[in-house]
Amino acid sequence: MAVQRWDLVTDGVRHRVEADTGGWRKHLRWWVDDELVAERRTAEDKVRLEPDDESSGAGTVRLRFSGLGKPRRATFYAAGDDVDAALGTGGRDLVPEPGSPAAVHEAWMLEHPRRYEAQKVAGGVAAVVVPILLTLLVVRFAVHLPWPDWDLPSIPTPDLPSIPLPSIPLPSIPWPDWSLPSVPGWVAWLADKVTYVWPVVLAYVLARAEIKRRRKQAEQQTEQQTEQRRTADDETPQP
Repeated sequence: MAVQRWDLVTDGVRHRVEADTGGWRKHLRWWVDDELVAERRTAEDKVRLEPDDESSGAGTVRLRFSGLGKPRRATFYAAGDDVDAALGTGGRDLVPEPGSPAAVHEAWMLEHPRRYEAQKVAGGVAAVVVPILLTLLVVRFAVHLPWPDWDLPSIPTPDLPSIPLPSIPLPSIPWPDWSLPSVPGWVAWLADKVTYVWPVVLAYVLARAEIKRRRKQAEQQTEQQTEQRRTADDETPQP
């Protein structure tokens, strides 16, 4: 049974999230100070966990998985951060269990940002190229498929009498000339290619933003751990 765990302590509150990815549906659970506040079973790759008790004010947790269902990250949003939670921006990342798939992926991404960007760009290219190739294959298959020759009987059309309609002279209305100016050739070319380019550009931008966000989260976690160690040292009685 594959279980991914994340932990986070913020504002004196301890959060723990578990994702059981052993089956075709993920079993997700969220504890706040050892109290189970949310539980969900789903096959989605982007999941939002909210407390069963809406009055608890525990906030929201968003989980991300890869297309193959591998755990990627869990992010906590405090109560009131509804806009960030809906957009998936901001928040505090929970710390994955050391050695877990999410921890390994995060470490690899921070150590190899260029390769991570290249993977995302390749995914954007695939999102454009694969549908085109599939369409070409379907068309090629349909053209070469021997379709049967259906000899359908002709249906006689009844000869209806013509009805003379009155001719009403209408006044001519002078319409203004709405002809639009022609655009430069490079603008037309760019407009024709933007459909294929934007998924690649979007994938690159999102990859850069994710790396920047992860680095910022790692720095915050390091500062928090340093502060916790400093507080523990101050509280330790001196001999």
